[in-house]
Amino acid sequence: MKLLNTTIGRRGLLPAMLAALLLSGAAHGKTTAEEAARLGKDLTPMGAERAGNKAGTIPEWTGGLTAAPKDIGYKGPGYKHPDPFAKDPILLTIDAGNIAQHAAQVPAGVQALIKKYPKTFKLNVYTTRRTAAAPQSYYDNTKRNATVVDLSADGLSIVTNGVKGGVPFPIPKRAEEVMYNHSLRWRGIERMADYARANIYADGTVSHSGGGQQWEHYPWDDPAVSAKDWDGVYWEIYVEYSIPERRKGELLLVVDNVDAINKPRLAWQYFPGQRRIRMAPTIAYDTPQTGANGLEVYDDVYVFNGALDRYNWKIVGKQEMYIPYNNYKVQLVPEKEILQPHHIKPDLLRWELHRVWVIEATLKEGQRHAYAKRRFYIDEDSWIATISDNYDDRGNLWRMKMNPISVAYELPGATQVIDSVYDMTKEEWSISEHMNMFEKTWLRDPKLINTPPGWYTNENMRRRGRQ
Repeated sequence: MKLLNTTIGRRGLLPAMLAALLLSGAAHGKTTAEEAARLGKDLTPMGAERAGNKAGTIPEWTGGLTAAPKDIGYKGPGYKHPDPFAKDPILLTIDAGNIAQHAAQVPAGVQALIKKYPKTFKLNVYTTRRTAAAPQSYYDNTKRNATVVDLSADGLSIVTNGVKGGVPFPIPKRAEEVMYNHSLRWRGIERMADYARANIYADGTVSHSGGGQQWEHYPWDDPAVSAKDWDGVYWEIYVEYSIPERRKGELLLVVDNVDAINKPRLAWQYFPGQRRIRMAPTIAYDTPQTGANGLEVYDDVYVFNGALDRYNWKIVGKQEMYIPYNNYKVQLVPEKEILQPHHIKPDLLRWELHRVWVIEATLKEGQRHAYAKRRFYIDEDSWIATISDNYDDRGNLWRMKMNPISVAYELPGATQVIDSVYDMTKEEWSISEHMNMFEKTWLRDPKLINTPPGWYTNENMRRRGRQ
């Protein structure tokens, strides 16, 4: 089978893709100019409520953390971020003894973890710090998007109307818009690092089932890719595995387009034993994630990724919830301090009260997915999905995804720190993209990463696989 040679984000626009985007139609009226005028005023530049809450437990957003604080020892791009809030005291500990008093503000999956491990899991709650931020150019694009970008008629793809970059729907009216805000959230232009995955068994045994070097590119926000030359790809990821030894030399490439239905995900794998590249259409939806020991599926990654078409989506509401925020401490300790039986070491996590969009997805009739219902908790300031509750077809809570947030102040921007999953039917858990085995973390400066043209293509995989 001849493979499509996709040089994504580096070459000219494909006319057919542009036509599909422009002709797919809009699902509803765009945000009005009067609504958009609120951005940067009573709404933050990214669409969150600027004001704090009435109780004073959530403060006003005042611009976020836009640079490394002085005298904390930050070494620069690619190095781990010292904790600017290390001296903050714990305000409240939520555990099995008082979870009932705080249940309304704790996601169901987190409650389940507390109840499953009452002697060892707890939430240490700290002062809420609204540190999320982005560059001014991102804010400018977001304000423009409010009256320009729309959903397709089926609500499953984005109609960009000739623009790119920024939050696509800063004043969302539909759940699908909130989910696309998460998928196209600000996380820089490109990043790369060594990373690892670990599975932790009931007896505390740790198995490193994946790892290597990973590159990600976000053409949606890359100013080097003009709107007229953009082909609709918003996310591309390329991985070269070296952990464990049996996976050494394995390669993976995944590409996602904003026209998710007409231009569905493209994925390829290279296996050194076969010495050939093959298309991998199953790297999506509920296919079990390789290396996760059966604990998660592919669209669990980053709490959610990929197409929306298998679910009906609704906005439950915006709620004040405790979520893992400003988590620097967990990045700075040796790996063995994080990994313990049953769950991550709770004293390494920082929980704060934030407003989140609560989004619920229920499986469409006639569609198939391992999860019959999912509930997502998406931070209003950064549009990052931090936690999801995932239910089986009998209505039982099955798995909980948890991705703590911190701010990469060199971007600046809020990012997910680690990717973890907990299965309520097992005594095991899994963690990915933690950098604690390494001296450095994600490098997010494209000039320093310096990937050559055609890096995110199957042709590059072919060359790299043969080396």
